[in-house]
Amino acid sequence: MDKGKKTDLIVLMILLASIITIALILTSLGEKNKLERVAALSVLYNAGLGADYKTFLNSPTYLYDDRVLDAYSYFTDKNPSNELMLNNSIRMHNLPEERIFEYNSALKKLTQARTKKEYPDLERKVASLIESSKLLSDRSDLFRRRLSEEIYDSLVEFGGTKVEIIIGGRVRTLDLSKLDPAVVLSIMTVESSLNPFALMEERSIDESFSSYVYSRGLMQIYEMTLWTLNSWLRQSQINIKPEELWSVRNNIFLGMVYLAYANELLEERR
Repeated sequence: MDKGKKTDLIVLMILLASIITIALILTSLGEKNKLERVAALSVLYNAGLGADYKTFLNSPTYLYDDRVLDAYSYFTDKNPSNELMLNNSIRMHNLPEERIFEYNSALKKLTQARTKKEYPDLERKVASLIESSKLLSDRSDLFRRRLSEEIYDSLVEFGGTKVEIIIGGRVRTLDLSKLDPAVVLSIMTVESSLNPFALMEERSIDESFSSYVYSRGLMQIYEMTLWTLNSWLRQSQINIKPEELWSVRNNIFLGMVYLAYANELLEERR
């Protein structure tokens, strides 16, 4: 090989190495930004839309985002040997199993003739977690299989929809397809351990109104949050009653609407 060709080869190799290095850096930055978005969304879901998420994320005593990120790592990891431990100390409400499979008629219209994007890895992991749940171990195999299918189907069906909401007199169109289903599942896992019967009780801030407040279902929706969401959704003629929060689909839909709006707020703050 003559000297000129040898020099060209060295230059080409240096150029290729530089391109690979830049690509790796960009990939790393993209992954870092994605995880930061997941953490920020988790704070807004847990602490409220008006929360200063950066303050929460910088607090060493605030661990909610860490738990969500652990779950997110599980749902997005291609390694089938990875495991995620569910919380088995959740309080459960006693109601007929069929109740959780009923859902609001307006949501049926919303998902009609929608194209679904499939996520086979997520489908498998949801089924695996439901199967491993000690709190649901006394339920039939048929029930647990149906539950995992209902959770997964809700995610992919609502994930292909757009919903009109009204906030402060302004109409917005929320595109639920912009939500990463793994984020929704991660928050759902932390909130309820994928248990649709989950019921949480907390001391009320305003005890003149009520001594306790309760959150229900897979996404742990509070009644106060439900009222807010219903006020947004009147633009789409969707109104979900408190007793309908036990429904898998109703509960997931409301959680996704909340997260989709939170996602828009983060975009606007950038």
